Amino acid sequence: MKTLSVQFSDVQILKMKDAVDSLGVSNSKIARAALRLGMQQILALASRDVDKAKELVLINDARSKL
Repeated sequence: MKTLSVQFSDVQILKMKDAVDSLGVSNSKIARAALRLGMQQILALASRDVDKAKELVLINDARSKL
């Protein structure tokens, strides 16, 4: 596997920590699962409507920075 250099907001880090504590799995496992699930949703939407998929990405990117 390769390292993906990504920055997370404080809120996302806290949510990750909560998930790690609740589920008892590593940060890496949660991040990989979240990325996989998110990519599935984005790509499924993009297969039907690229503009809506782009909008979904941009809106959620903005929300993630709060």
